[in-house]
Amino acid sequence: MNFDFSDDQRMLADHARKFLSESCDPEGLRRHVDSGTDYDEALWQQMVELGWPAIAIPEEQGGLGMGALELCVLAEEVGRVLAPTPFFSTVCLAAEILKRCNNDEAAELLAQIALGEAIVAVDLLSTELQMNDRSTVSGSLPAVASARSASHLIAPAKCAGNTVLVMLDTMSEGYQASPLPDGIDELASYQRVALESVPVTLLESEQSAANLLETIINQAAVLTAFEQIGGAEVACYMARDYVLERYAFGRPVGGYQAVKHRLADMMIKIELARSNAYFGAWAMSAGGPELPLAAAVARVSATEAYNFAAEENLHLHGGIGYTWEANCHFFYKRARLLAMNLGNIAHWSKKLLAAA
Repeated sequence: MNFDFSDDQRMLADHARKFLSESCDPEGLRRHVDSGTDYDEALWQQMVELGWPAIAIPEEQGGLGMGALELCVLAEEVGRVLAPTPFFSTVCLAAEILKRCNNDEAAELLAQIALGEAIVAVDLLSTELQMNDRSTVSGSLPAVASARSASHLIAPAKCAGNTVLVMLDTMSEGYQASPLPDGIDELASYQRVALESVPVTLLESEQSAANLLETIINQAAVLTAFEQIGGAEVACYMARDYVLERYAFGRPVGGYQAVKHRLADMMIKIELARSNAYFGAWAMSAGGPELPLAAAVARVSATEAYNFAAEENLHLHGGIGYTWEANCHFFYKRARLLAMNLGNIAHWSKKLLAAA
């Protein structure tokens, strides 16, 4: 059984890394924070021109016909640079839901995503929305990524005691996305959503809505793991580079054994997480019964690796690591944010035990 990426997938990773390193550097991140915008429109447009929104959408639905492994490749590269775009919600979540639905409205929105004409916000875990009838929904969502800039929102709702998936136009009357107080990560755009009798479309699939949600949540856990690994690796190498140039008592800090051990511990956790994420990518691609276990393993190990690497990066930088001018804080904040997305590590540890 080969869990590694193919030559074509490695080439995709190389091209994505080159593009993102040139288009999304730390100074660009600072400018984005200062701009106050929800996402970097120029960077997102470049992603659209490269065909990234269409990458895992089947050709017959207007996409490029690639698959889960290519999504994993891009998620890792996006995680390396903390790209402030709606890539994850639109491409990794919404498109994956819509391509499994069989109503015309879903197909139409999927085609818009493939062309880069739609941004979609997704909430996978909410239990707060209630169908008023089979055409409108009311309720609130506490924190949704890209809710203010999205053209559509997809979320679960309760209808006569059952879970359904609904899609709505954010321009509809009764939809309101309000800014949250200061969050953990300035680069991530989250809003509180309030809905009052907003017209919706019920998404229809061969799977039940509950089963479809579980599949997408497990896939999202694997893709988030790749995003976490990308960020953790950058944090590790950032720490390494700093301790090699920082001198204390006449020698590089990196020459001290205790520092070497800390760097080694970071890399061990990252490589363990990578192995587990590869298992998750394989399970995603194969679509077999291993996905719940693989997703939980990948999620837990990648969360631990990113949290550890981001924290050790701060410590090894010393006091300067806590300043705005250093880049450590970007990765520390993102590590903490991703650790809470889709449920915290305790939640996924329980899922791991249940699936084992």
